[in-house]
Amino acid sequence: MSTPSQIGQPQHPGYAAPGQQVPQNPNFGGQYGVPGQPGQPGQPNQYAPQGGPGFAPNQQYQQYQQPAFAGPDPFPQAKATFGTALRSEWTKIRTVRSTFWTLLITAVITIGLGSLIAAGSSSHPSPDDDLTANSMSGLFFGQLVIVVFGAMAITAEYSTGMIRTSLTSQPRRGTLLWAKAVIVAAVALVIGLICSFASFFIASAIYSGHHIQVSLSDPGVLRAVIGGGLYMAVTALLAFGLGALLRHTAGAITTGVGLLFILFILVQFLPGNWKHDIGKWIPFNAGLQIITTKPQTDMLSPWAGFGVFAAYAAIALIGGAIVMRSRDA
Repeated sequence: MSTPSQIGQPQHPGYAAPGQQVPQNPNFGGQYGVPGQPGQPGQPNQYAPQGGPGFAPNQQYQQYQQPAFAGPDPFPQAKATFGTALRSEWTKIRTVRSTFWTLLITAVITIGLGSLIAAGSSSHPSPDDDLTANSMSGLFFGQLVIVVFGAMAITAEYSTGMIRTSLTSQPRRGTLLWAKAVIVAAVALVIGLICSFASFFIASAIYSGHHIQVSLSDPGVLRAVIGGGLYMAVTALLAFGLGALLRHTAGAITTGVGLLFILFILVQFLPGNWKHDIGKWIPFNAGLQIITTKPQTDMLSPWAGFGVFAAYAAIALIGGAIVMRSRDA
């Protein structure tokens, strides 16, 4: 009598013809339909794929079914704190190539122009000259480069979309913004102090060649030189606040330059009384009083003027913080 396999009819994988060995599962090495085992056809099999024939799996298949466990947390102590935000922002700002070149250009312009102006003023000295302020006159143009540095510290992340990654690692927007502001101010303060002291000492050497003595121990000189660094720090914060407020590099830089440079030029064309009343309150005139050693009757006192300048920066920062909290990145 012919068996099903002999007459060409399909044979169920779980059965074997009389006198033949039960076939092996080619994929997992298990036996199809071994009587008395879970793989027997018609019986439930916990190892069989749903809807497929029963089989008895071997040890290799069971090994693949073991649940996968995640490894230990590589950063068990990492938390979204203000300290970690500071470290992250410091890493960002010191590893960006543009930071180095921006600060280098700031130093070259500030120190170079200050030295040139000091050399010019020493040729024809006047009793009314503020030699300390003349030595740091390079801040007039150096501040424009610091505006670029401060604005790009925040707008660059918006233009590239990196701000979303920053907010993922630090969900507290206020913490992220103030951490950036602290790093920007610290870097600008350091480069400002370097420029101020370097400009002053170079100018002192130039003055001494014309028998003019200027020393840090003179009244108001040390405050003026340190004030140069403070002015650069607040300038960077003003630009940073404008960048957070506008979220656009060109817009923030243009607005910063307009407040510090263009507005100063426009005020010079005002009538006498208006120039006197308005000029002392504009950011440039108010802020740079901190580097003067001789009082000016038509301007604010050094610390009062610097306070007004800091208020401009504070308004920009508060506006930037409000926009950052209320608008999506």
